[in-house]
Amino acid sequence: MKELKKEFEKLSEDEKLDFAKKIMPDVCKIIINNPQKMQEMMSECKGMMDENMDMSQMMGMMKNMMDK
Repeated sequence: MKELKKEFEKLSEDEKLDFAKKIMPDVCKIIINNPQKMQEMMSECKGMMDENMDMSQMMGMMKNMMDK
């Protein structure tokens, strides 16, 4: 994981965003299919998202990302 993160850090901002867009459906699928993983990710996501977003809103957002 450390090597993968190091390679990610070498990417430009646009490349990082493109990479994130490409893997997001897979990440969302893992989280939606495993509620335990959802709880783990919630703590990671708190700093990135509005704290007023509840679990159902986050699930809906991830489902929408998977559908695209």
